[in-house]
Amino acid sequence: MSRARVRTSRFRLTAVAVALAATTAGTLAGPATAATAPPAGAGEVARQGAGDATFPFTGGYLTAGPSGFLGVRTDGVHVWTRYADGSSTTFPNSAGVTYRGAAGADIVVASEGTRHTVHDMAGGGEPVVIDVPYRLHEVNGSTLVMVDTATEELHLVSRAPGGEVVDREVTGLPAGVPWTFYGSTPGTVVVETSAPDFDFRLSLVDVATAATVETYQTGWHSGFAQVTPDRLLWEPRYGKTRIVDRKTKQGETLPYRAQIVLGGDWLAITGGPDLVVDGVTYSNRPIVLKSLKDDRKIPLLDLANQGTPLGDGTLLLAGGTFAQGRGLFHLSLDTSGTPVAPMIADGQRPLELVLERAHVPSVHRFDGTDSRVTWQTSDSDLGVSLDLTHVATGRTVSLWSYYDTFITWNGYLDQVIGAYNGAYTWKMTALPASGVGPAAVKTGTTTVDRGTAPRDFNDNAHADALVRDSSGNLSAYDISQLRAMGNSPDCHEEGCPPVVRDPKPDVLGTGWNTYTLMAAPGDLGGSAADDIVGRDRDGVLWLHQSERQKPLPRTRIGGGWQVYNKITGGSDLNGDGRGDLLATDTSGVLWFYASTGDAKSPFKARKKVGGGWGVYNLLTAPGNIAGAAGGDLLARDTAGTLWLYLGKGDGTFTARRKVGGGWQKYTHIIPAGGNSKGVADLYAVGPAGAASYSGRNSTTRPFEPAHALPLPGDSTRFRTFF
Repeated sequence: MSRARVRTSRFRLTAVAVALAATTAGTLAGPATAATAPPAGAGEVARQGAGDATFPFTGGYLTAGPSGFLGVRTDGVHVWTRYADGSSTTFPNSAGVTYRGAAGADIVVASEGTRHTVHDMAGGGEPVVIDVPYRLHEVNGSTLVMVDTATEELHLVSRAPGGEVVDREVTGLPAGVPWTFYGSTPGTVVVETSAPDFDFRLSLVDVATAATVETYQTGWHSGFAQVTPDRLLWEPRYGKTRIVDRKTKQGETLPYRAQIVLGGDWLAITGGPDLVVDGVTYSNRPIVLKSLKDDRKIPLLDLANQGTPLGDGTLLLAGGTFAQGRGLFHLSLDTSGTPVAPMIADGQRPLELVLERAHVPSVHRFDGTDSRVTWQTSDSDLGVSLDLTHVATGRTVSLWSYYDTFITWNGYLDQVIGAYNGAYTWKMTALPASGVGPAAVKTGTTTVDRGTAPRDFNDNAHADALVRDSSGNLSAYDISQLRAMGNSPDCHEEGCPPVVRDPKPDVLGTGWNTYTLMAAPGDLGGSAADDIVGRDRDGVLWLHQSERQKPLPRTRIGGGWQVYNKITGGSDLNGDGRGDLLATDTSGVLWFYASTGDAKSPFKARKKVGGGWGVYNLLTAPGNIAGAAGGDLLARDTAGTLWLYLGKGDGTFTARRKVGGGWQKYTHIIPAGGNSKGVADLYAVGPAGAASYSGRNSTTRPFEPAHALPLPGDSTRFRTFF
């Protein structure tokens, strides 16, 4: 037997006139004194409204009763909307005030702290305020289902016919903490309790007596529960339903989510895309009505979420059809006893996802201000992808956003290649979060204009490694791509750097095996990118100026270059802003060729730097290594020791400084662009592998330890790196 006691000191019952803005004339009703029953004809009115009247409503709904529903507009304001004519009552959008309704009843409760104002939206009368020092969890009819936080005891709080507040402690609950509350049926509350060992149970509490009348062991937290006069349903695992006969306690587990509706004769089944019911697959995400009498199955809507009971066996459904769009639908029976779901509230938006706006900057410079892509969709999306394709090369990049409403392009294409300058096409694709309908797509064009950089031979402002293979093909490998070959494939966390396994270079041309020596001295004649020089077998030096992604036809510089056995270039050795050329002759003399800026005569007369350079078998001029006045020079001797010569800015160098030994394992050492310290990096390659060296801006230890890298592609075919 429940214990009922009237409290006057702890509870205050106050009749208040709450000023609520209503879109139609009418007063807010006070709470009913028992489980709310609709006024005479209300069920008929609701069905007539559901069948004949459609009114606009943009937002979502929380709970529904026989005559209307509690919803939240897109502006965050709570409203009670009536089925009969779509008229609504607006509740104040006050800070600290929350609203909830009662499943299957025309009740709205406004809560602010311990103060709860109960509104009967159908019965008439003034709202009633109950000030209760308990935590509100559920509303069943006009009864507040509450927990005393001090004792974890469950209480039912309501108003007696005489006006006093009645506080009743629920009896018969199993040991454990009240966990979840389900109020799917007026007059009965389903309470989920959890013992310390997480042994979950569902108990049925009779609101009239405040007594626990039945308890079922579930063993698992249920996300849903429904009680009918003869059955109890819950969710034993996500997407499944356990249905138990309350008399015999016999049950079965259904492989889908289901509710009993329409007088107990039908199962309303919902699920994800391509719902399967008894071996039949239903496209999209309909609600499937399965007859418990003759096993008929009737799919309704193209998208339906689990419905809210209205207290008369019917359901209010949020969903949509491709023909009508999104809205609220009333699941009921027509005159022939067949389930139907006419729209009662028009959400005024299509069911299929629409990309209403897609903003892709017309020009990308990757300077931090112009590479953010934004969009707006008609509904929530599961993710948005942006595919960009470089028109000239066909190279692509696919970018994704799963949670944000923007994508920032970092300036790379797939396989960690810097994005080329030039025209691009783009395709934006948004996947509907509902899983229903086609993806939304927009297309357009954009342009990359990021300028150039030293040693950029494929027009993407990234330094490249030039490679000539055994067939005479000249290719450019993006240094960023080569570095990415060393990233760990075992990193699986967000933000892991991408790994490149098989880098794809840009082929610049064929027939380059005519040259016995080659170098990249920089932009010699004011073209769009750095240039290439090559000495042929007759000792003639030739110039290939660069135009974006291809070297131009060669022009003759001059003969007599057969006296040299090594040439290198790229450093600005005299401070004029142009790359210069260095060459060692067969007698070991190092010569300096200053550039002129004129492609027709690109070098000044040579100047002797000094003798004794025959001890070196490799030279590279990467640029600034340690902050001296001019471009610097690296030289490796026959013992494998690497030496640093700091440039003075006049084509000469300071005394050599030892970098370290062990460099004989490399056949080529080339510049790898600049870093954030403003100095040059190196890329080295040999028969056993490759490595990158990051510059430190130090004369005593100019490079960080080697970062080992795999060799790119079929390295056995490589003849020259420069």
